[in-house]
Amino acid sequence: MKKVWPILKPWIKRLLGLGITVAIFAWMLKPVFVQWDAIAPRIHKIKWGYFAIASAMFAAFLFLFRVLSWRRVLEGFGHQLPVAPATRIWSTSELARYLPGAIWQVIGRVYLIKPYGVSGTVCSVSQILELVVFLLANVLVALGSLAWFGYRMPDSTKNYMIIVAVLVPLLMSLLHPRVFYTALKKYMAWRGKELPATRVRGKTLTLLTIWAIIGLLWQSFAIYLLTFRPLNLPIEKWWVVAGAYCLAWCAGFIAFWAPGGLGVREFMFMTAMSFALPPSVQAKFENPAVMSAFLAFLGILLRLWTIVGELILSGVAYLLDMDGALGRPGARGRVGEAVNQG
Repeated sequence: MKKVWPILKPWIKRLLGLGITVAIFAWMLKPVFVQWDAIAPRIHKIKWGYFAIASAMFAAFLFLFRVLSWRRVLEGFGHQLPVAPATRIWSTSELARYLPGAIWQVIGRVYLIKPYGVSGTVCSVSQILELVVFLLANVLVALGSLAWFGYRMPDSTKNYMIIVAVLVPLLMSLLHPRVFYTALKKYMAWRGKELPATRVRGKTLTLLTIWAIIGLLWQSFAIYLLTFRPLNLPIEKWWVVAGAYCLAWCAGFIAFWAPGGLGVREFMFMTAMSFALPPSVQAKFENPAVMSAFLAFLGILLRLWTIVGELILSGVAYLLDMDGALGRPGARGRVGEAVNQG
């Protein structure tokens, strides 16, 4: 048993996480099938041309507000990674988060960036900073949009909102250079390694947080474009989907057992929308069960929307950086080659 347990332990954790994810999706999909006749007319209102536009908008969001932010963090550490390979490396490692286990996203990016002269330490630290900045932006948008509805939240959602609120001072303190680099210095000393000589400034991280918030507003308009017709949601209520989706993203991020937040993000979006939708919109549903079923369908549709957007970005990145993807010596930015800023 002592020999077998270390082998079985990670697989038991993965199977348990998979079981929870499957159970959540089963719970969400059941009312969709039960109420299909009632929600089918609303589903038919979804314009798949809008879905394509919204997916392209999400791909643009990932490039402008995620990839370029990570690249800017790398610049703060003294690495001028060209745009095309940065996009390819980022998008590939992000898709790896759907694999079982929580390490493939980090390990994958370290492996892919190594030919460009970036150490594993710098790559991992840049990922941490990028994620902390983006998580803080999501927290601020979720709180700013949904805090008013706290009295109407079910306990499950209210608990997530409390966790999200607690994250604000924690994340802000982590982004303070003195706190972050002090902790990192101790960790690197324990590992027997040295910190990079060049570091990201606190001002840069603050500006990247503001940039991420702007990006989340752009993302929310893409979601609104996809959902406003079937929900009959007026334009002045676009912030409802912004807050609900940002809260759902935070919940999926916290759910360490679910690869890519699968199931958890969809469940939280459905729950948040159920209390944040204006009463005039809720009144247009036959009953709460029909509304919950349709919101569950929207949650799953938005997962498909993110995957399509990620694949668009990844496909374009590979087309523009085929030499780097194939590992050719003349690829832009590789060690020993002139770094092309374009």
